[in-house]
Amino acid sequence: MKELRLANKIVTTQIKDRIHYPGRLVADTLANIGRCGILLLLYWYVFNLREGTIQNTTFLLVAWSMFFYFAFSVLRLRDIGKTIMEDVRSGTVEILLNKPISYILYRAWWQLGGGLYSFLVIGIIGTILLTTLIGIPDTMMNLTFALSLAAVFILGIVLSLILYSIVGMLAFWIEEIRPIFWMVDKSVMILGGSYLPIALFPDIMYKLAIWSPFGASQFVTHTMYPSWTREWYSFVGIQLFWIAILGMFTYFLFQKAKQKLSVNGG
Repeated sequence: MKELRLANKIVTTQIKDRIHYPGRLVADTLANIGRCGILLLLYWYVFNLREGTIQNTTFLLVAWSMFFYFAFSVLRLRDIGKTIMEDVRSGTVEILLNKPISYILYRAWWQLGGGLYSFLVIGIIGTILLTTLIGIPDTMMNLTFALSLAAVFILGIVLSLILYSIVGMLAFWIEEIRPIFWMVDKSVMILGGSYLPIALFPDIMYKLAIWSPFGASQFVTHTMYPSWTREWYSFVGIQLFWIAILGMFTYFLFQKAKQKLSVNGG
């Protein structure tokens, strides 16, 4: 219960901080308009050239898929890796290890709280704009969609935090983790459907998007397609599998990191 109260305090404090200092919200809004907005205009033009359909997929589905990716990215879960690296470099990790909550959980809640306000604002505004301008797909107008979206969204958050935490903890052994971070982050971007919608993926690339942890962390981008109502439970199972495997790896990696910290004195 103490850990839950502390987690609630961390998230609440972060949200209040973002409300009073809206610089992050402005930056996230401009970034999403710049990337997502331009991409949607580009795909709208391409779909019009192809008479509204590409590989049996409409612009309406593609637009919502890409919007979900960019809205999810506003949470900035990827930054936990860089934060852990900075904690290790500065020695802050030794101080945080004494807090009444696991260091990894502390950083996870801190990261989630830091991006939650921007996500809620941009998510609501973006949803209203898309609904007004292009409408809502029929596949999103049922209870199965809502429940499964909530499931893969929450599991996607957990998997993303675990994935980037692993990258961050490599800083205990590697002085510069940015090359590894770059490879992992680009894999997530590509297989998550950031610039090429998953409906347009070649077969082998689509399989990687489903079965790899990089693509699994972004399953929110699959939820509006017609096949989702038949396959959503498989996607949830894949996310749970990777959370279990990578979660155990994170635990043992962190134990090794603490041993290294104890032996070397930081």
